[in-house]
Amino acid sequence: MKILKLIILLFIPLIFSGCIKVDTKVKVNKDGSGTIEETVLMSSAVIEMMTQFMSSFQDSTGTPEKFSLFKEDELKDKASELGKNVKYISGEEIKKDEWEGYKAVYAFDDLNTIRMEPDPNEKVPTGTGGDGENKEEEYYTFKFIPGDVAEVIIDRPEIEKDIKTEEETAEEETESGEEGMNDQFINMMKGMKISIVIEFNGEIVESNATYVDGSEVTLLGIDFSELLNNKESLEKLKKHPPENLDDMKELIGNIPGMKLELKRSITIKFK
Repeated sequence: MKILKLIILLFIPLIFSGCIKVDTKVKVNKDGSGTIEETVLMSSAVIEMMTQFMSSFQDSTGTPEKFSLFKEDELKDKASELGKNVKYISGEEIKKDEWEGYKAVYAFDDLNTIRMEPDPNEKVPTGTGGDGENKEEEYYTFKFIPGDVAEVIIDRPEIEKDIKTEEETAEEETESGEEGMNDQFINMMKGMKISIVIEFNGEIVESNATYVDGSEVTLLGIDFSELLNNKESLEKLKKHPPENLDDMKELIGNIPGMKLELKRSITIKFK
């Protein structure tokens, strides 16, 4: 599960080419239909850096093209990746408070067909996205059971078999990244947030999910501003990456700003 790599390697500057915010909200209706709202933002400073980098490869006689995350054609094409018969509804470019990016809205008729990619690198052109292997294991999947009290079952991607591999990767990469937690890096990462939230159009009457707030269930939530204020815990993570799910559970419980649903399958009943 690539989101595990994100957590274990969060202190390594190379994993992030810029400060980003990625918020995904899936809204589920009582008939199994719904919408997916995806908001992706990158700091304006990084946008400007990427614009300058791109301009170095362009014809000097032409007008430099500004780098932008908002590419509507690509957003439309992405609909089919989210699930069968998913439709692109709208997209808008966002520029606000030194952040730039987009918000895209998709609609679906059947939650059973939806799959959510947890890796934020897949949503921005950082060059650190997926490797194309075992893609079927890299998604949150959903099962919808209709009724007076509707039921949704959510399965997370595999974590267990990747923990040791990612631990070894972290050890190798931190050898060359010991200065990763300097003040410059911390300042760059402030404001970075990642979340995947499921919102139910109704009242949740029963659930075994770890993070339930009103009608919302959080599958993933990372606030790097809070994480980076806890250097002691991050240094511990750096020296002793989690080796199993129990370690992961303890880690997440002790570091503010981090939520990750570790249950292999969660059930939500709502009406």
